[in-house]
Amino acid sequence: MIQVNMTEAEFQAKARELKQKFDLDLTEPAGRITKDGVTAGYTHFNDQLTIHILDKPFFISTEYCEQKLQEWLAQRGPNHV
Repeated sequence: MIQVNMTEAEFQAKARELKQKFDLDLTEPAGRITKDGVTAGYTHFNDQLTIHILDKPFFISTEYCEQKLQEWLAQRGPNHV
């Protein structure tokens, strides 16, 4: 599980960035995202984004999936101040 403190404005900005860079769609406060055979559920509530890996190929560890998501979330977009 990944938990990241993130205001609503930060969540919206990161959602736009992830859509543009990785074609991940986080347009709602809760939902599912899928990329390269990995499915995760997410919720954004009370300024906290929580992501759970729900399904993945057997040859990829959950830790690897979480690490990649954390890297993507930590990246700052070109318009970040």
